[in-house]
Amino acid sequence: MKLGLSSYSFRPILADGSLTIEGLFDWLKAQGAEHLEIATFSFAEAGKEKGYDLSVEHEAIARIEAAVARTGVPVSGLCMAASFISPGERQGQIDMVKRHVDLCKRLGAPFLRHDVVPWAYRLTDTAEFELEFPGIVSACREIAEYGATQGVVTSVEDHGFFMNSSERIRRLLHAVDHPNFRLTVDVGNFLCVDDEPHVATKACLPYASFVHVKDFYVRGFEPGPGWLETYGGQYIRGSIFGFGDLDTHALLESVVASGYDGFVSLEYEGGEPSLQGCEIGLNNLRRMLDEVRG
Repeated sequence: MKLGLSSYSFRPILADGSLTIEGLFDWLKAQGAEHLEIATFSFAEAGKEKGYDLSVEHEAIARIEAAVARTGVPVSGLCMAASFISPGERQGQIDMVKRHVDLCKRLGAPFLRHDVVPWAYRLTDTAEFELEFPGIVSACREIAEYGATQGVVTSVEDHGFFMNSSERIRRLLHAVDHPNFRLTVDVGNFLCVDDEPHVATKACLPYASFVHVKDFYVRGFEPGPGWLETYGGQYIRGSIFGFGDLDTHALLESVVASGYDGFVSLEYEGGEPSLQGCEIGLNNLRRMLDEVRG
C-alpha cells in the first residue's frame, strides 16, 4: 500500500494562507508521504469553496505540476463535489466531472472520486432515493465510460447522508455495472448514516479502488458545539487517527486481509493544529499497519 494524505486534511491552513501549495508538497516529502490525494476545493480561497472548479484554475494547476516535479510526491487522485439530482443541471455537472477526468490524466493521477449529491443533502424518505437513483446511475456510467478512455478509474465514496451506507453504494456500483466504476471506501464516513464501520468496510473492500482512513470520537448524546449529528442521532467529531473511538486497528486488519494494495489516504479533521494532527496520524497509521502485518 502507498500511504499519503488528502489535501482536505490541510484545508484550514491552506485557506488562511499559512500553508501554500508548494509548502504542502514540501511537508509531504519531509514526512515520507508517498502521495497526495487532492480534494479539489482545498485550494479555493476562504469562503469560495462552493462551486469551486479546479479544472479551470490554470495557475493552481501549474503550481501543482511544478511541486510534483520538484518533490517527487505524486498526485494519486482527485476528489470533487458533483450533483446529479437536478435533471436540468445534470449534463452540466457531468461535463464538469469529465473535465476533472482530463485533469487527472494531465497530473498523472489514475483515480477520480466524484459525489452524486451535495454532501449535506438528507433524504426525506426512501421514495426520494428511488426517484433519483436512475438519473444518478446514468450519470455515473457516462463518466465511468469516459474515464476508461482516459485511463482514469472513477468511483463514488460513502460520503455525506444520501449516497452512503454499504448497501447503497454497492447497489449503485452494481447498477452502473461498468468495470471502470469502483468504490472509494472511507472507513469512518459510514458513521454519518449509523452504518457500523467495521461491517460496512469489510462489505465494500472487494470493490475498492481507493481507501480513506480517519478516526472519530463518537457520543450517544449531544456534547456541545463542534459535533456532527448523524442520521440516527449520534454525534461524531474528527480526531487524530488512533485517538478516537473507532477500532482503527481492526479496520486496518480488514484492509490488509482483503488484499487491497493501492493508495491509502489519511484524512484528518480534528481539533488539533493541522500539521500536528496529520503527522501524528500518519505515524500511527504506519505503526498500526506494521503491527497488523506482524
